[in-house]
Amino acid sequence: MKYILLVILTLFTGLQVFAQQGNQLEDNKVYSFVQKKAEPKEGFQDFYVNFINEFKIDELPKNDKELIFKLKFVVEKDGSFSDIQILDDKNGVGKEAIRVLNKMPKWNPAQHNGKIVRSVYTIPIKVGGKKMKNNKTVNKKFDDKLIDKIVLDKTIETEEFKFKCNCSFYKESKNSRINQTAKSYELNDYRGMYSIIIQNNPEKKHIPNFDELLTFENLVGGKKYINLDGIKAFQISNEDSYRKDYNVIIMFMKGDNLIDIQINTEDKSLTEFLVNDFIKTFKLKI
Repeated sequence: MKYILLVILTLFTGLQVFAQQGNQLEDNKVYSFVQKKAEPKEGFQDFYVNFINEFKIDELPKNDKELIFKLKFVVEKDGSFSDIQILDDKNGVGKEAIRVLNKMPKWNPAQHNGKIVRSVYTIPIKVGGKKMKNNKTVNKKFDDKLIDKIVLDKTIETEEFKFKCNCSFYKESKNSRINQTAKSYELNDYRGMYSIIIQNNPEKKHIPNFDELLTFENLVGGKKYINLDGIKAFQISNEDSYRKDYNVIIMFMKGDNLIDIQINTEDKSLTEFLVNDFIKTFKLKI
């Protein structure tokens, strides 16, 4: 009888250990398909802008107008990155891409069956053919004396808007689910970006109350109303010490469209110069 009890106890204990091991394996599983995908906390638009701004190369090979490669990585439960791989790395920029990704803020992790899980993610990266941060023509610390020498004489014009800058088209992305189109333009001589995001017929809950934002204490930065092409627009300016850049966001409603304009560089005085000129030259066509 004792022998039978001992066998049953041993079997039960073994099953418990097996179950615990199974749970541990399940907890460590990396999912390829999940009910809710991992995503950047700041949104994909800002993630791509910040990634490209941080990316450092001297310049592209003569016959290449841009670098195109894929990043494959695991988003951990805490939003950090692991097992980073570079796919289609024809120009040997893998180490730099890994360095930049590890500098990005943590993501919101994936969820599956109501639980936070590890997941694999693959994203395409496209770097335009402008000389980047390590090139001697690009100033990491912008000299205020150079402001007077900047000429913003290139007109950017689309069906929705136009403005002047010293920049070039970078990319356009669309989110049909929320009727949103984002167009980005990168500076030609310095590290920085213009992004103009237009959302048609946004849900009422997604339209900011700008009067409340103006007095909202948790929204850090310089806040004010400005006149942009005859439109009352909300502007907020802030410095991101983590990425070491200075951002200005301008938002307003025009008809059924929510417009979000973002201008950022590594230097406060440069960003403010670009914003002031943008306000003078921007025209909305919708």
